[in-house]
Amino acid sequence: MSRLEKNDIAPFLSILLAVKNEKTQLKDIHIGITEVIKQFHISSNEINVLSSSGEDDVRPGEPLVHFTHYEIQKKPSWMIGSNINDIENHILVLICLGNTLAIYTSEKGMKDEIRSSFKNKLTSLKVIDIKSLNYLFINEDKVKMLWLLGIHGKNSSKADSKVLGGDSVADTLDPLEDQSFTMSAVRTELDDKGRTTGINPYKSSLWRGPCKNWLTFENRVVEILDKIEKNDGDLENPISILATAISNFNEVKDLYDLSFVDYDFYKDDASKAKYDLLQSIHHEYTFEVVKASNEKNIELKVFHKFQPIGVLCADVSLKEYDVEFEVKIYEKNNKKKELQYFSKAFRYPELIKCWYQSGHAIVNGKIYKTDYRDVIYDKHIWADFEDYSICIEKPEDKARKVVLDQIGNKKSLFCWVKNRWCGSWSNKSDFTTTEKPNGWLYCDDGAGEKADFIHVSRQSNFYYIDLIHIKAAGSESLKRNISVGVHDIVLNQAVKNLRYTNRKNLIDALNARVSNSNMKYCWEDGSQANPLDFINHLENIKAELVKVRVVVIQPHTRKNSYNKTTSSNIKKQLDVLLVSADSAIRASGAEFFIIGFYDKDTKKSKSL
Repeated sequence: MSRLEKNDIAPFLSILLAVKNEKTQLKDIHIGITEVIKQFHISSNEINVLSSSGEDDVRPGEPLVHFTHYEIQKKPSWMIGSNINDIENHILVLICLGNTLAIYTSEKGMKDEIRSSFKNKLTSLKVIDIKSLNYLFINEDKVKMLWLLGIHGKNSSKADSKVLGGDSVADTLDPLEDQSFTMSAVRTELDDKGRTTGINPYKSSLWRGPCKNWLTFENRVVEILDKIEKNDGDLENPISILATAISNFNEVKDLYDLSFVDYDFYKDDASKAKYDLLQSIHHEYTFEVVKASNEKNIELKVFHKFQPIGVLCADVSLKEYDVEFEVKIYEKNNKKKELQYFSKAFRYPELIKCWYQSGHAIVNGKIYKTDYRDVIYDKHIWADFEDYSICIEKPEDKARKVVLDQIGNKKSLFCWVKNRWCGSWSNKSDFTTTEKPNGWLYCDDGAGEKADFIHVSRQSNFYYIDLIHIKAAGSESLKRNISVGVHDIVLNQAVKNLRYTNRKNLIDALNARVSNSNMKYCWEDGSQANPLDFINHLENIKAELVKVRVVVIQPHTRKNSYNKTTSSNIKKQLDVLLVSADSAIRASGAEFFIIGFYDKDTKKSKSL
């Protein structure tokens, strides 16, 4: 093949942007990037560098251009043997203006490989500052395409990501629902000519589209590099409604809450270790957030089966927007093994959620700044739970092992529901408990549960189906504060099962679970009953007579504390969670109720 010339190249403009050390020559960077590409293919010995060209002697203010033509050999995806190879031709192009550099490579995925090498092999390069790219290339009023990434963590009630398109996409964002998303990429108009530019500032990646020839490509790239070279502005949050990833802890302070993601999201075999770890933490461990000397760091008092086992301290740091934890443990009562197991979760930052009074949150291994909207949730039901323990979800034996056959005979929240739940109310002001349980109550606890309990009762001409989700309080102290973390998982569980507010879907799911289960617990008017009779009862109810309520029981929230807290970010964030859940549940045709805890000095709930 003859030597490739510049004018033979007409690529799709999609470039990695970088700034180089002013003392480093472009030819040395070119050699370094070529070596990165070779190393990427070295295991299969499949790369062949055909030619390289470079300009080093140009007039001041003119761009430098270097490029390399190479080919790689690949076995076809449909091929089992090794005697046939496809040959792919690729090009690496570097265009440099001043100290700003554009890197183009036609090989899929190679830009990410080159960018990741900035940390070790290509140390003379670094990515362009995100705030500078936001300022130069994102116009909120003229967004045409918007790629969003959820910072709410693993959560089946919301998409992990979504793409929006239109004439002015930013105007379509919901201030409440979309504030838990951050921008990952955007395409906007930057002038009056209708031309759009796409950019992912977190990857320092920019694209425009196909170029008809080399001159068009070079001129467009130089225009981009010139803007970056001359820029002296920055913009932290280019789309105001969305959360913003930050690169430093300068404003982060006052950690007030922490939780772990729901283990149900790690059921697949590849994540079994994470699943087992999170399941153990959920069922066997509790913890309290302690004020650390460094306000951004984490300090937890840890309990195993409600016995104190020590303290965990985690120093939090950022590396190019990624959160890392450096953990130290101080065991107590010879429980080092248990404390070490708990601390393993901090090896995986994506499993940890943290909230700070300053309005920041650690989610998915990054830290975000969110301007919480002033929404108010005022639909709590308050119950005193009598002498039942608000910190124990399920009945347990003396060894702290769950014993579901003792539902109703212990002092757990499950027992409170079995002994006190009453369906004879239609709104929060009518809520009541009873000493004479009525209606059908079915316990669906276990992997794949649709709710912890399902209660069915008749009122006048309607049948009320209550899908009841329970989460124990994190503390029994009457001084405990509002907690976002203790609500986070149970609200997600309630919302992710919304398809079962449809009676047919619920019946089909219950039939499948009964046939695959050794034991399900069911009661009619407080007496033990056959689960199949309960399902038959559901099947015989006419759909038009059904009303569905999704009920979350979370007694960690105290009425006095909740009502007295007015302007803190803790209250704002909890209200956002509750209003979002309420909105999602009502959109499914069901009603949403959450039950918190009456303080001592408030009037007790009535009983039938």
